[in-house]
This record gives sequence, structure tokens and C-alpha cells, in this order.
Amino acid sequence: MVAESGRSGEMNRAWDAMLADVDAQRAQLRAAEQELRVATVAATSTDRLVRVVINARGLLTDLHIDPLALRRYRADQLSTLIRDLVERADGELTNRRNQVVAAIVQDQGPHLQDLD
Repeated sequence: MVAESGRSGEMNRAWDAMLADVDAQRAQLRAAEQELRVATVAATSTDRLVRVVINARGLLTDLHIDPLALRRYRADQLSTLIRDLVERADGELTNRRNQVVAAIVQDQGPHLQDLD
């Protein structure tokens, strides 16, 4: 009976630890969701004449074109540059998302075999 009571205590501690881990993971997920929801990424041309900003959904939210860019680039060149900057910013945003998610899933959390 004493051994059974000790085993029951161990099991309760294991469950408590697992539930605490789950709560911590939920908090991490909420923080990650908030971070990713408000994330923005900017990309600037090498000559600093064109700058784009995209939001967490990959939508263009700001575009700055220096007046000099209008004289330096033809329309087709400028549109290609803007598209390339948006793609670069989107790639950076994807990397940021991957880093945030990797930080969470890196620790797999509680495992049921810990309760054996």
C-alpha cells in the first residue's frame, strides 16, 4: 500500500509537470502569434531610392520611391525592382516565421512516456 501510494504521488507530480509544460507552451504560442501578427519587414534597393514594407500577410503596406528613382529607372525597371524588393521582404518574413516556430517546436514538451 505504501509503494502504491508512492507511485500515485509520482504519477501526480508527473501529470502536474506535464500540465505546467502545456501551459508554458500555450503562453509561447500566444506570444508567437502576437509577434507574427504584427510583424512587418522592409527591403530597400541597393541605391536606397526604393523601399517597400510588407505586413505579416505579405501585403505591401508602404512604398517609398525617391523622385530620383523616377529619373534613373524606366517604368518596367522600376516595377521589376519593386516586385523583387517585395519578394525579398517576403523571404525575410518567412525566415522570421520559421525562426519563431522553430523556437517553439525545438522543445517537444512533455512526453507520455515520462508518466510510465
